[in-house]
Amino acid sequence: MIRHLAYPALIALMAAPASAAPITEDPEIKSVMIENMIVTELTSLCPGLAPRTRQVNAQAKSMLARITEKGYGADEVQALQDPAYLAELSRESDAFFAANGVEKRNTEAMCAFGKAQIAARSPLGKLMKNR
Repeated sequence: MIRHLAYPALIALMAAPASAAPITEDPEIKSVMIENMIVTELTSLCPGLAPRTRQVNAQAKSMLARITEKGYGADEVQALQDPAYLAELSRESDAFFAANGVEKRNTEAMCAFGKAQIAARSPLGKLMKNR
């Protein structure tokens, strides 16, 4: 009897869509948000650096496509602007700079880091250019 009930229940579970993680926990989206925050910080602080608008826009367009593919709705997208979430991203940005030996209060070091990223053609560097 149990075997007859378990099989249809298993099939029903497999057919049900998996519940997606909250958008604020999606590693792919979070990564793009942090990269964007870092690029914005570097290009705002350093007069010799500028964002590569075309690449940044392409990255944003790709992220929006992934958001749509994953089925996130407008309410979930709004969560990306939540001050607590943005503070979390800021902490991760700070950790990124610290892990790379860059003191955020040292403008010269920040700008040198940005220029090094551009020269290395790193994923981050490809989002910026020298002015």
